[in-house]
Amino acid sequence: MAVGDLNEAIVLNRDALALRPLGHPYRTTSLISLANCLLVRFTRWSKKLADEFAQQTLLIRTALDSPGPDQHDRVYRLNIELQAVVTRIRELHGLSHFLLPSPFSDLQQAAHGGPVIIVNASEYGCDALVVLVDRNPVHIPLSITKDGIRELSSKLGRLTVRAKSIDVTRDLAVILRELWDEVVSPVVDFLQTVHPFQSRIWWCPTAEFSLLPLHAAGPFRKRQRNLANIYISSYTPMLTALIRARRRDLPHSASEGKHFVGIGQATAKGEKKLVSVSAELADIGQRVDGLATFTHIEGEESCIARVTDEFRKNEWVHLACHGIPNRKQPFESAFALHDGRFTIEQIIRCELENPQFAYLSACHTTVGDEDSPDEVMHLASAMQFAGFRSVIGTMWAVDDGETNKITSVFYDNMKEEFGRLDYARAALALNRTMKLVDIPFDQRILYIHLGA
Repeated sequence: MAVGDLNEAIVLNRDALALRPLGHPYRTTSLISLANCLLVRFTRWSKKLADEFAQQTLLIRTALDSPGPDQHDRVYRLNIELQAVVTRIRELHGLSHFLLPSPFSDLQQAAHGGPVIIVNASEYGCDALVVLVDRNPVHIPLSITKDGIRELSSKLGRLTVRAKSIDVTRDLAVILRELWDEVVSPVVDFLQTVHPFQSRIWWCPTAEFSLLPLHAAGPFRKRQRNLANIYISSYTPMLTALIRARRRDLPHSASEGKHFVGIGQATAKGEKKLVSVSAELADIGQRVDGLATFTHIEGEESCIARVTDEFRKNEWVHLACHGIPNRKQPFESAFALHDGRFTIEQIIRCELENPQFAYLSACHTTVGDEDSPDEVMHLASAMQFAGFRSVIGTMWAVDDGETNKITSVFYDNMKEEFGRLDYARAALALNRTMKLVDIPFDQRILYIHLGA
């Protein structure tokens, strides 16, 4: 494969993966939901165009839901009218690539802080593409098959359920060793020739790879290092999300005026009571005292309207509640609050002033679409798309009894050398925390970092 082909493959792959396949029952509604969430982003530039765009997408949705002999002609005409609106939107400053793929030279900037490894599984084989900021991408063929990845995912899913009642450390190590041997080790062998030891890397998993804890892979053999002892891993749902996370030129380590909200909901209707929420938030408040203005809300205060308002006002957010993934309709995935579910669509619509860091102390916050694992929308990525530059999420169920041990060590490690809170330390803080805490193995590897 030629280098030019690799460049084009990266661009086309990431844009194609944001869509459902033709004929998928939720394809149109998913795209329109995403478009309407993005709509909020450019309302500030032109309310008139935003209203026109919203009206056209509504008309298309209505036409698609209204079969008839002239349906094809109606949808065709409405699509032409929508394209005319999109053309005018692209004339606005900063929106020239609205709904268009970005050129690879732009996407390459995602690797500014370290290599980004895109891993992909298809019926033709599995591959890794390493995106580097100063050279062409590197293609690394992987020996594992798509069926092999599915089998690993299934085994992992069963183990994480069993982990609630028995110790699954040995069985998890077997899966992580296979993941290392067949996927991660070939990538690391290359990275060690171009990238410094103990520096940062980003994983951009696609297809079935999105369900696997690549960051936790390792040989798990005597006198051999696991990945967490070689590089500091983060994730990104797509290259453009990582670029956006770094784009603003604000002093990220400055603590002046920093506002931090801890949001807890231990007794959401229809959900199991969480026993550690109050203690978790109280401990965080003590640890950031003097470093940020800390607001603590729980119980009846943790309602959708109040949480939306706190999201807007605070740079840092810690959520301790139930996460509820909806694997059929990801935009309906939500956090369980006092008066209902705070959904992905509501999160993305929030007009945030200066979002920096979000810690999601909730279950399954990186679980996406069941039928289309390429769909990059889940609770953690929604926080990124809403504007948060750095996010801590979870891959499976969290043990409520262990969360306080993790957060106490984590926030101590979020302070930079001058004692100030720094969102850019999140990946390092998480890496260090999981080497220090004494908790079950399945709980040590379920937390991941997304973003800058």
